[in-house]
Amino acid sequence: MKRKHLLTAVFIAYHFMGHAQEAKPFNYFPLSLKDKQQIEQLISKMTVEEKAHQLASFYPNANKRLNIPHMQAGEALHGIVSPGTTSFPGAISLASSWDTTLVEKVSTVIAAEGRSLGIHQVYTPMLGVMREARWGRFEEGYSEDPFLISRIGVAFINGLQGRGVHRFDKTHVVATAKHFVADGEPLLGENGAAVEISLRSLHEIHLAPFRAAVEEAHVGAIMPAHHSLNGVPMHINTDMLVGVLRNEFGFDGLIVSDNNDMRWVQDKFHVTSSRYETIRKALTAGVTTELAWQQPWGKLRLYGPDLIAGVNSGAIPMKLLDNAVRKVLDYKFLMDLKDEENPLGNDMTFMEKGAGTKNDGADVFFSQINASTFNPRKGYLNILNDKQHDAVALEAARKSLILLKNQNNILPLNANNIKSIAVIGPNADTVRLGTYSTQQPKYFVTVRQGIEQLAGKGVKVMYEKGTDIQNPKLGQIEKAVAIAKQADVSVLVLGDDAKTVMENVDRDDIALPGEQEQLLEQVTALGKPVILVLIHGRPPGIEWAKEHVSAILDGWFLGQNTGTAVAEAIFGQLNPSGKLTVTYPRNVGQTPAYYNALTPGRPRELWHASAEPTYPFGYGLSYTQYKYADLHLSKSTMRDNETIYAEVTITNTGKMKGDEIAQMYIHDEVSSLTRPLKELKGFTRISLAPGESEKVRIPISKKSLEFWKDGKWITEAGDFTIMVGPNSTELSTVKLTLNK
Repeated sequence: MKRKHLLTAVFIAYHFMGHAQEAKPFNYFPLSLKDKQQIEQLISKMTVEEKAHQLASFYPNANKRLNIPHMQAGEALHGIVSPGTTSFPGAISLASSWDTTLVEKVSTVIAAEGRSLGIHQVYTPMLGVMREARWGRFEEGYSEDPFLISRIGVAFINGLQGRGVHRFDKTHVVATAKHFVADGEPLLGENGAAVEISLRSLHEIHLAPFRAAVEEAHVGAIMPAHHSLNGVPMHINTDMLVGVLRNEFGFDGLIVSDNNDMRWVQDKFHVTSSRYETIRKALTAGVTTELAWQQPWGKLRLYGPDLIAGVNSGAIPMKLLDNAVRKVLDYKFLMDLKDEENPLGNDMTFMEKGAGTKNDGADVFFSQINASTFNPRKGYLNILNDKQHDAVALEAARKSLILLKNQNNILPLNANNIKSIAVIGPNADTVRLGTYSTQQPKYFVTVRQGIEQLAGKGVKVMYEKGTDIQNPKLGQIEKAVAIAKQADVSVLVLGDDAKTVMENVDRDDIALPGEQEQLLEQVTALGKPVILVLIHGRPPGIEWAKEHVSAILDGWFLGQNTGTAVAEAIFGQLNPSGKLTVTYPRNVGQTPAYYNALTPGRPRELWHASAEPTYPFGYGLSYTQYKYADLHLSKSTMRDNETIYAEVTITNTGKMKGDEIAQMYIHDEVSSLTRPLKELKGFTRISLAPGESEKVRIPISKKSLEFWKDGKWITEAGDFTIMVGPNSTELSTVKLTLNK
């Protein structure tokens, strides 16, 4: 069966790299004249101390005297960090769905739950380009590819903030794109390490997702990165925060400091000689609010007593303070926070006893926030417990799960043909949500529970932990091997915990931590089928597993429905359709690893090793098969003002319904600057029944062919290779000529 319509992947076209001046500047604050006048009146009435309090993020910033409401921030990487909220797949897991519609649906739910809890701004999404597997924050990002990050990021921001008349309404929040900029490629994988990088790499790779976030989604806030960029700390980097972000991209929202980073400018980077100088330079660069979590009002807050004293002494211009306050008030008025349901009124002194001043006993940084921090609306539990929210989380888990190996089509298992299953591993029967997640989810289905629910009464399910990731104990592996001997098939659930991958926990190795590798090898040595399930937060070194286990399912951190999605895939109720958004290096010696490297000067050879990764970017298998045929262009030549299409027919030639993700890459054959071997410039996700075909059209425009040179985006006439296929290596090609 062949569909009659043509699927046009316009929503994923490469349109985010254009020049800011080509479009009419976006009006960030469509306020009435009355509101603008009232804001100016409030600024004129505030004391310097009252103004300073307006710049406190995740800290009391209401003003009872002037009836100025509080603006509450919160964490929401893959769900609001608060007890009882919906836990979605982690950022990189969700991106593995390559489904922008789903991503926006997920963040729409997150925003609704946040507003019900009294949250108005969230510190997400993370738009770093993930190139360094040793980095502890890897799981917080989306991909190693700037185009894919931009598509996922724009969708996530749109869901958080709302579109059109729904932008910043009572069910949406201000998104904060972070960390600006180039934090995903830190030296040695160390969080906050200095970044020295060319302007070309900045614009083509690291700035690209932020440009999309500003120009397309009009993101409401930006958070600078911890590090210094080419010698200048990001929190006072006027060239980046003003010259690029505001003047070139057209950003006009809040810039909130990263946690406690304002002090680092002087104390760590030693580029200022006083607090006054630091504050003046940060305000000049446009940093409007300060996040200093756990810090009471005092000397450890730069936008606190030091700001007040500096303004009063004349060392810091009042105009700089007023500009920052005005930006905060713009949002409070735009979001109608003065009308926000608030049982406590504007007296926010209760926060002094909440997460603004102390750690609430969390064992993971920012992974638990005291409920008293927030000011929920009446009926908020009805929103948190909405079954539709759980359904979206389950859909996300299902679409994000990746099948990396399926030797002899061992999966899906037929429960009628097996009598016993051994479920083994430290991640098989425990809550694994990843970092920046609630430690009190509404529920969590473990892989063991999921398998027990679907295996049926005729299948015996045995369980052993096998090893602890932290502090393995003697005899654990032996117990696991013993049940594996009794079973027809073993499911090993391995990966990371909250202490092996998280902010400020960087590694010098990417092997499975602890004794998991030994566990895997000893169970596999029995010669029985082994299904490896990965629940993790960074690209794992699984070269040995690829060669020896029967099947590999990869979920990253899949959220509250982890076990349901994994079990459905194991027993064939779900056909895995996710694809890798990053390259999986063989070992730490291959890091940093990314597919879109510049053309090498010489062939790369490694002594006694392959230069190829364990799994390439874009890779993912299915229980069915797809055939790509008749790749062609709607026109073989184009000019800068045209949009043409790469067209290909995809057929499901297997026996199971499935989703396929078609990917388009482009290579500039001859350029005045060395160009990458290939760059992702389009993709689309389609569903096909057995025997069904669909013609996919992916647009190619001027922006698909641009590169950055001499301070601007240009195209050059010549030939381009257009590549389309199921991943970054299995590609069909066709030639395109650009005429000037």
